[in-house]
Amino acid sequence: MGKRRAEHPGENGSFLDDFLEWMDSSEGQQSIEAHDLVFDALENAGVDAKRRLIVWDDGKRLSIEQSVERIHAGHPDTPLDQIEIHVVGWLESCAPESCSECQLEELDRLIEPWLDDYERTSRAAKK
Repeated sequence: MGKRRAEHPGENGSFLDDFLEWMDSSEGQQSIEAHDLVFDALENAGVDAKRRLIVWDDGKRLSIEQSVERIHAGHPDTPLDQIEIHVVGWLESCAPESCSECQLEELDRLIEPWLDDYERTSRAAKK
């Protein structure tokens, strides 16, 4: 008998179906709302990747933790962990339109270890 090939998760459409089902769930809706909240709050923010700070549009320079707390203070019904996930996601995707390819590479080079360190210390604090 021949070996049966394992089915790729996306081949039968289950990944997409599962994702759409999750999006319609209360957990999915909560995550989408937290995403929109965070990205709106950080719409005009910048990043000082060398100092590992988010530069808010009012000039305040805050850490990831401080930024999460700031957003949560204005939206206490949104779970803190959801805000945190989306602040990290915003940092992973933030790239000023005026950046050159070289500047984007430098930004990535600085942000990646920042987020790795944050994730490591955040996980350790939650244990």
